[in-house]
Amino acid sequence: MPATSVASLFVGTLVGLVIGYLLWECAYAFIPSLRNSKYRITESVRMSIQPTEDDDYHDSRQLIDLYNFTYIMNQPSCNPNIHALVVVPSAPENRDKRKLIRQTWANFVELPLHKNNIPFRVVFMLGIPGTETNQAELERENFEYDDMVQGSFVDSYENMTYKHVMAMKWFLTFCGNSKILIKVDDDVFLNTPQLMIYLHNTMLHNQLPQTDNQAGEHITNISKPLKLLFRQQRDLLFCNRKIGVRVHRSYRFRWYASYRNYPNKTYPPYCPGYGIVYSGDVVRRLYDAAQRAKFFWIDDIHITGLLTNQLNIKIVPAQAYTVFCAVDQPTCDILQDKTGDSNPHEYLFSYSPTSDQMHNMWHLHLGRLRDYIFSDVEKRVSHVDSIGTELWVFYWLVLIR
Repeated sequence: MPATSVASLFVGTLVGLVIGYLLWECAYAFIPSLRNSKYRITESVRMSIQPTEDDDYHDSRQLIDLYNFTYIMNQPSCNPNIHALVVVPSAPENRDKRKLIRQTWANFVELPLHKNNIPFRVVFMLGIPGTETNQAELERENFEYDDMVQGSFVDSYENMTYKHVMAMKWFLTFCGNSKILIKVDDDVFLNTPQLMIYLHNTMLHNQLPQTDNQAGEHITNISKPLKLLFRQQRDLLFCNRKIGVRVHRSYRFRWYASYRNYPNKTYPPYCPGYGIVYSGDVVRRLYDAAQRAKFFWIDDIHITGLLTNQLNIKIVPAQAYTVFCAVDQPTCDILQDKTGDSNPHEYLFSYSPTSDQMHNMWHLHLGRLRDYIFSDVEKRVSHVDSIGTELWVFYWLVLIR
């Protein structure tokens, strides 16, 4: 064979291998199922992609288009006293963020009991990290804290939809008695002391905090959405609704979506994922729809936008109960003023505070929760004493007559 023919054959083979490799890498980068099936850990977690058909629908082992889904790490079921489950999607490498949350708003050591109960639970949601060393670190962390749930899919930004739907699956399977599901990102301060007050006032006592003073003037920001949130735990999707967001068509944008995946120019109204509250029935409806829908990688838009629009679920705006801790806005610092008025702004979510701000907000609202519990106990003792006095007077009146 002439030398030129051998050289041409060699170059052609080399070019073919390079093109094949590039095609594989492109498919690997943009198709989550291929990435998931490639990963192996000690348990040899494997994925199988099958068509979504009602006849083949097996919920126990299915997570959207993953049909061999399982939990790598799991937690015991919620007890009946848990009225709200808080799920925190977290990347494996965000150990410091999880630690900060455990030191502040998920610090169950410092949270005072009321009625011998803390009515909510916090669970971190994760996928599989890139190496077995990182997996071992996660297992050690979970051994120490017992608050992590891990699904059998690769933990990546493009797989957030799997993590979101897994949180719903876990809620329905292991925390079915809870009334609401709260999803927050791991860079958010959830005002759990205020959450405890709301849960005790509404779910346990069927009451609401006072919203008016003696002069009839409005003194807090409690409004109808919040009353719906804690008294009517049905048909509720509560978040900072976004409207009119345009679809990014350029690969340069982080939120790129092709015409094939989504043909319209704008997305329907949806919930940014940093703070969402679902009632249990809405979780069920969205979960069932997500199991049968085509995978779309932007989880907030897919679940709280596309599927919510399909199911005609209305979003209740939560802007009045969210605080943004931007560098150029002093809002968080104002809220941490311990010398402020006796009727402070009530909020559930504080987005992207610094570590110091989270600690300050935690101690401030922890003190307010303790004051509330002490006041509540005093009222109940006073009520019992008044009943005892009335019974004593009634007893003597009977004797006199």
